[in-house]
Amino acid sequence: MLVMDPQTMVREAWAALQRGDTESLERAFTPDARWRAVEDGPWNCDGRSQILDVVARQLARVLSGTIEDVSSLGARAIVGFRPADPDSAPWPLDDGVRYLVLSFRDGAIAEMKGCATKADAEAYAQA
Repeated sequence: MLVMDPQTMVREAWAALQRGDTESLERAFTPDARWRAVEDGPWNCDGRSQILDVVARQLARVLSGTIEDVSSLGARAIVGFRPADPDSAPWPLDDGVRYLVLSFRDGAIAEMKGCATKADAEAYAQA
């Protein structure tokens, strides 16, 4: 399996998402991937199929925007995402940007963790 650097993997997964290419997007996640919100709750996703279901439902409304930055930190990366419509974002934004920490395993995303601020994302990524 070809292992990409996090910057390339995130940008290619984002491009697949934008074109509706769920097959390529599916390969970006481990089967047991988790998506954890800023605050844990019933909205967290356990498993790749649940993540893909939520992404499909939220694509037009919430997941429209741009990737601002991807910073690699070993087996983790911090992604800054700027929603096209910040008022529709159901999560905290830090100066208009949402931060996610991605954890990688075997060349795929094993966890996405939402963070309220860039500082929170940096602390989580280094923990």
